Amino acid sequence: MRRIVTVVIFLFVVSTAKAQVTIQHGKTLSELIQNLYGGNGIQLKNTGHEAHFGDSREFQTFSETLQRVLQSRPLFPLPSAVGLVSYRFNEQTGTYERIQGSMGPLLADRGVTTGKGTFTLSATYSFSDFDQVNGADTIDITLRHCRLFTCFGNNPDAPFLQDTIRVTTRFRLKSQALALSTVYGVTDNFDVGLVVPYIRNDVTVMTNARIIVGPRTVAPFPHEFDLNVETPGQFGTASAIGIGDIVARAKWRFLPKKAFDTAVLADVTLPTGEKANFFGTGEVKTKVTLVASKSLKSLIPHVNLGYEVNFGDTKLNTIDYRVGAEYAVRQSLTMSGEILGIVRPSAQSLFRLEALDGQNLVGRSEIDGAIGGKWRLSKDRAFLFNIIVPLNNSGIRASSMVTAGIQAAM
Repeated sequence: MRRIVTVVIFLFVVSTAKAQVTIQHGKTLSELIQNLYGGNGIQLKNTGHEAHFGDSREFQTFSETLQRVLQSRPLFPLPSAVGLVSYRFNEQTGTYERIQGSMGPLLADRGVTTGKGTFTLSATYSFSDFDQVNGADTIDITLRHCRLFTCFGNNPDAPFLQDTIRVTTRFRLKSQALALSTVYGVTDNFDVGLVVPYIRNDVTVMTNARIIVGPRTVAPFPHEFDLNVETPGQFGTASAIGIGDIVARAKWRFLPKKAFDTAVLADVTLPTGEKANFFGTGEVKTKVTLVASKSLKSLIPHVNLGYEVNFGDTKLNTIDYRVGAEYAVRQSLTMSGEILGIVRPSAQSLFRLEALDGQNLVGRSEIDGAIGGKWRLSKDRAFLFNIIVPLNNSGIRASSMVTAGIQAAM
């Protein structure tokens, strides 16, 4: 329903502006975005003056940047590497004992392992609705007239040099992921796991370009659209389904006799997802996370600090931190809450675009809040639910991410 309303509003706006809309298509979601305005820049009417607004491919540069941003990040929350059953070291008995009460967090990790020979299988469904850019539902691209001699000849004070083209872009990506994940205890201190996602992505993109006449420009205007050449409004929608990037993981618990439970978690993301449809990044990534937690009866606070290295062309390395706690309300119910943060030190330099007037499509620092829980269905099975909402407005963000699923220990 929301998607239909958005389309109706857009068509109403462009129709009241006496404009027409061109429907764009593409074999992939990336190609759909690149095909806006024909994939060769915005073409204006030939009025005897050849328009020079920015680079002829400046809007396409924006489209390519938007594509690269979407390909640089996961579109669904990666589930925790904690199994439904966990063991911690009992210093008094000198043995590993099953943790009673708490069934573990959903997105962060704690410094315990699942126990030798214990196998946990999870199936989760996630829905993410990416419809915000720096806290707004639209983003404006400003194309300015060329100021080089070749663009205005012997008339450097021509009024039309103050004209600009403003392109308002509304973008939405709905991503649905079915993720199968496993955790297996090789030893009491060492777990291995695997996450295999199956993803459906639905993209809708709408643009409306308008010429902003400079204060000294008078009729007849040298800049105007020719509907036979290019329409100010562009609309495209497409869907794609496929396997996403597979994540292989291992977790080693160390210092079991200390006051805090501590572990190191290593994730290797393999480029198995099709990059052109935003199923994956197309690049190998490795993430190492230091995990610490403390069991305080029914309450278990935890802290995660990780660093991810991207071995592809993007080089978008990230620092990941997660702080939260899980609380066993009763034997059959565990609630958890977390603050999830990502810092990208090189984001500003990698995705800078002059036409965005200082805005950036990728957030240097993104902070989310998550709350959820696990409800025990039987001794070794549980239903889980989690929701993530953004706590700041940086970059392209999902207004919400909802996850639900089943977890079983074997």
